[in-house]
Amino acid sequence: MKRFRSNSSGQLLIVAALAIAILIASTTLYVYELSKEQTGAGPPAMNDFILAVKQNTRKALISALANFSNGGENTVLTEDLSEFAQVLISLKVPGVYKLTYTVLNSSGYENGFRLSWNTNNIGSSSAYANFTLEAYEIPSNITLQYAVNITTTVTLQGSYTLTGTEKNVTLTCKVFNEEEPSLAKNITVYYEDAGSWIQANASNNLIITNYGNGTYTINFTVQTSSNVLQVSAHVYDLRGIFTRVNATCSSA
Repeated sequence: MKRFRSNSSGQLLIVAALAIAILIASTTLYVYELSKEQTGAGPPAMNDFILAVKQNTRKALISALANFSNGGENTVLTEDLSEFAQVLISLKVPGVYKLTYTVLNSSGYENGFRLSWNTNNIGSSSAYANFTLEAYEIPSNITLQYAVNITTTVTLQGSYTLTGTEKNVTLTCKVFNEEEPSLAKNITVYYEDAGSWIQANASNNLIITNYGNGTYTINFTVQTSSNVLQVSAHVYDLRGIFTRVNATCSSA
């Protein structure tokens, strides 16, 4: 088991550039062009190229969601995907590759994003887009349709025991990427006292225990007069995506 440091420095705003994804695709095809000139080799395997495009669109959604969940504009996803599609169609390679997309604007999504942070015990940050990849002027034309859904979900449950007037709080926090257990880069815990949110820290004997499987136990102590304690966990996953989740703790 590993332990987070409760006095870790402030959060880093993650704004991953789509240029990285574009560079990967461009470099792959540039290397192919050099290889073709030197060896007369045929076109790269279509399956490999399609896989590279799908991986890069996934990275674009992760980058955009990290940006938006940290306070970025909700147009960042459409802007990034538009730029990627333009670069793809302009690459100097055999064939023509056209990528079109639609971002989700239903089921709570707006411009491809959904931040669901106000429901007790569960919070999520999501990005969703549908893609159509068309490849022309190769031995066989190909049209591929696929969807990419990036979702970071955090759950929080808790209770407390009393020692005199002091509450000993125990929380269980779980982190998921696309419904699979994942790890957090940082967890910051807050509790409500007299209408104000206060960050739990070393003065609260804060200990966050990492079990290595996406599950974290959070322990701290507080002095409050209320019988019900409101808590909040602010979580960054390893991809830089931010999610907030609230919970209500009562006496165990």
